[in-house]
Amino acid sequence: QGDSMWIGTTRGLALWDGNTVAGSIPDLGTPSPFVDDHINGFAIVGDSVFVSSPIAVYIGLLSQRLATWKRFDTGLPVGSARNIRGLATDGHDVLALASGLNPQNLNQGVYTSFRWFKRDSVWISDFPVFSSVRRLRDDFGVVLATTAGGGMFRHVNGGGWVSLPNSPSTDNADLAALEVAADPDGRVFASTGGVLYEEAPTVWTPRTPPGPVANNCRNVLWANGSVYTAYAGEGMSRLRGGEWRNYRAGVGCVGAGCDTTFENVAFPAGMGIDPLGRKWVSNWSGPLTRIDDEVVPPSFGNYTWLASTDASLQHLHSCIHAVSADSAQGAAAGMWMGLDSDIIGCGGCSTGDPQGIDLYDLDGNFIRNYGLTYPGLKNGLVRGLEYDDRTGRMWVGYKQNGLSTFLVEGALGSDIALDDVTAAGDLDVFGVAVHGDSVWVLAAEGLRRFRASSQSLSASFTLAAPPALSSMHPIDTAPDGSVYVGTEGGLRVYRRGQTPVDYTPDNSPLADLSVRAVRVDPTGVVWIATAGGVNRFDPNYVPPAPPRLTSLQVELYPNPVWRTGAGFALRLKGGGTTYGGEILDLNGRVVHRFSADGNGRVMWDGRDVHGRGVEPGVYFVRARSGGAEATARVVVLR
Repeated sequence: QGDSMWIGTTRGLALWDGNTVAGSIPDLGTPSPFVDDHINGFAIVGDSVFVSSPIAVYIGLLSQRLATWKRFDTGLPVGSARNIRGLATDGHDVLALASGLNPQNLNQGVYTSFRWFKRDSVWISDFPVFSSVRRLRDDFGVVLATTAGGGMFRHVNGGGWVSLPNSPSTDNADLAALEVAADPDGRVFASTGGVLYEEAPTVWTPRTPPGPVANNCRNVLWANGSVYTAYAGEGMSRLRGGEWRNYRAGVGCVGAGCDTTFENVAFPAGMGIDPLGRKWVSNWSGPLTRIDDEVVPPSFGNYTWLASTDASLQHLHSCIHAVSADSAQGAAAGMWMGLDSDIIGCGGCSTGDPQGIDLYDLDGNFIRNYGLTYPGLKNGLVRGLEYDDRTGRMWVGYKQNGLSTFLVEGALGSDIALDDVTAAGDLDVFGVAVHGDSVWVLAAEGLRRFRASSQSLSASFTLAAPPALSSMHPIDTAPDGSVYVGTEGGLRVYRRGQTPVDYTPDNSPLADLSVRAVRVDPTGVVWIATAGGVNRFDPNYVPPAPPRLTSLQVELYPNPVWRTGAGFALRLKGGGTTYGGEILDLNGRVVHRFSADGNGRVMWDGRDVHGRGVEPGVYFVRARSGGAEATARVVVLR
């Protein structure tokens, strides 16, 4: 109301004026006018203020400074059965949503009408259908009701309701499934299943916000200039040319313009790219999907591990954690999949243990599994897979069992000779990255660097925090050899010969401390998946030069400025963005040189170039910004 906000709390009604709580009912130490201080509804009509609690509705008058409140509970059941769920108003009628009511009209004189209507699954005289009301909302004079199975309704001034054809509905009694609102033009919007819909006569129109499908990001992949992001339980998104394309969990695509045949994208996890530029996305509890969206229409292949009719085993082989292509093989390359499990120790399944490594060809055909009993495989949970195209070796990182490596050679599906990297011991590995002769391993115990040529440990580094348990690709290397590591403590960057740098939400725009995946594209730009969103970091970014100005105006304040024993704080603002210049005395001598990286910054503390306090008098400030120059005068008083 105006520039203030009324807030219903569990301890009464509060008034927020934009800076502080300016008042409350009840005030601290005064008796409450409400039997129950849990305020769950609020409405203003003219001079009347309505508030509701679960057991009653109260009315106060603004003209009386809300000194007294009148209580209404006519029509409510006795005792604990009463349950008011909130209020709404169109500026004329005030309506309440409650359980167990008989329809009532309460005409009190200070407003037109006050109407109860039922939330229970019984006939509601105001509604033209047999429905159970779930939500009551008001926006810009529009009152909306959602029902279970009956769709949505708009309240008509003067009484009655109009059905909104083909609108979403919900049978979710805890009110979590559907939210509604109206804009200043009276257009109605509904949000359900993570999708925003706008009212339309036949099919409500989905409105996609300019962003990814969700924020809680589990994995990220850069491929062919596009970025792909994965969200457990939400779906997948693609950023291309500055625009997002969302593939939502449980939302199919039909009709003209459909560009996906994802069979199941509810739980995307492991992600990789093959030598032909196609993207591979694993979907836990669903098929492995290969995407070629460089063609029109895009091609989506869905591939399922069918080596057994055991549904539990098929499920396990969908739990792909790490993905790597043996890119040196070209079109004959294989896609190697490190397996995980979401049913370890499950009951009723043949086994819940992760099943090692699966191999597919580039057409999506399952070739073979290197499983739990395969010689040299240290265990079945493979969190890291990284192919070194310089040596032709694949590096394998295990949960709590260190590292193995094998040479990729022979026909696709040939036996492999897994060598134990003894120097890795039983590291609890979360990710592996290769650059030159360095094999970088992110583990719960810290960051380790091994020499690929000798398989020896060459360096150990501590971490600010352990890796995130839900991380999928938490380490990557840049073209210049820099190493980027994601942990529960943010992003850490290692550069040769330099102290590691930590980026957190406190010192950077990083969306969240929990970093699950890191990918560095060929230009050195870093893509970071966190629990709170996705970040793009360009370590080589150079800010553009400030625009050149045709003229410059500056202002000094305070002016005059009073000299104290500690000096003073003279500030500058003007038409530039950054400033440099000098302070001169009346004889033209330079007293002080300054720079300021923005408007309103302190640019002189009252001391000269030797650090001595200046004498009272008149001084001139010569400032430069954007190729222009200006002079201003300041008076220093004792």
